Amino acid sequence: MQKQVAFFQTWDNFLYKYHLYYRNLSDKGKMRFAKRVESVFNNVEIIGKESLEINDEIRILVISNLVELTFGLKEFWLYGYEYISLYPEAFFVKSKGEAVSGSTYQNKIISLSWQDFAMDHLHAKTGKNISLAQYALALVRTVFNGKHYDLKFGSYLDTWFEIIKKECAAKADGTSMQHLNENADDLPIVFSKCVEMFFEKPELFKRDLPNSFAHFCLLLNQNPLNIAEDYAYNREDLNKRNLYEPLPQSIPYNFKYKQWHWAYNFVFFGPTICPMVLYFLHSALLVQPENIALFIILAGIFMGIILYEPLKRMDLFYNRWLLLANGIFGYSPCLVTFLLVFNQMHGYSFSAKESKHKIASFYQKVQTNNQDNAQSITFNFSDEYLMNYPKARTFDSFDIPPTNKITLFNGVNYEIRNGLLGIPIITKRELY
Repeated sequence: MQKQVAFFQTWDNFLYKYHLYYRNLSDKGKMRFAKRVESVFNNVEIIGKESLEINDEIRILVISNLVELTFGLKEFWLYGYEYISLYPEAFFVKSKGEAVSGSTYQNKIISLSWQDFAMDHLHAKTGKNISLAQYALALVRTVFNGKHYDLKFGSYLDTWFEIIKKECAAKADGTSMQHLNENADDLPIVFSKCVEMFFEKPELFKRDLPNSFAHFCLLLNQNPLNIAEDYAYNREDLNKRNLYEPLPQSIPYNFKYKQWHWAYNFVFFGPTICPMVLYFLHSALLVQPENIALFIILAGIFMGIILYEPLKRMDLFYNRWLLLANGIFGYSPCLVTFLLVFNQMHGYSFSAKESKHKIASFYQKVQTNNQDNAQSITFNFSDEYLMNYPKARTFDSFDIPPTNKITLFNGVNYEIRNGLLGIPIITKRELY
């Protein structure tokens, strides 16, 4: 905490003087902004190209524009982008065959012209900002890369894109925002252009495309016009503008762009971990294995049917049969195993039933997989108690095995209780 305060104190005056977005923040907002700048400053390398000498002031300004873009997001890093290259002026990009003022790769590197960056920064409110434009492209590509990105932003990105395409298509009066139609189907480009207008000319964006502006505020979780409240996004205030597509109460999660989701892991746990856990539970659990297997199959089918629509809306599964297989072999075994483990954690004392059962016979299995040749003995009782549960009648590792059914052991004393879920479990088992 002291390091964060020291960083804030070091750079507060500089940011206040040279960064308009920072200047309009409250003290609390400034501290939050500076904390994020420090985080990026310590983890992203800014490299001067073609003998360009850079100092910490340049680094702070370059990073501050990135923090400005992601200030409303929980995940404010551009994950996967580790380097920002600064060129003295416009630089040649071989793949484009021309000199450009900014370029963003699929990952790792964002390149900027320091000359253009400085001009855009000094002449704010022109509707053009090369750093914000390139950071915006990188932000979208973190989503497309699918590894680590702000989930709410990624979940709403496609929805917002459909909204702005619809609103632009409906505008036939030649608004100042019509340049968006030049690449109307290119999401990263449209988003990048909107970011420039959103921070540079928010009044124009709001006037020309009020519906898209409101939903863009939701997408980035900030409103650059709300200076009084640290650019906070206010759903109720924006909805008062008579939007033809009102802002939703919240953003439903969507995993369309995620490369992997924890929900896919259950299909591995189901056939591997769960059978081992159930095997060890079975000796004290008074449920037939075939009944457990039947319940797993039925529960898997039920879960596959019930969960298909909500998981499809979240873009986790597109194929019903694939989800059904995951339900039977993944979700259901894990759920049933968890419930049985939970049931095993405690037996209700008021349900305890003790009984003694005389040994009628036994059979012995010698385990030769270790040096001790452990003895495993299964008893049969004269009253045929627990005949369907051989594991409950089996004792392992006797030092001295019984030589006959009478001389060493007379019988077994059992205590059975109802577990936490009401399923009977053996809580005590003693030879006498």
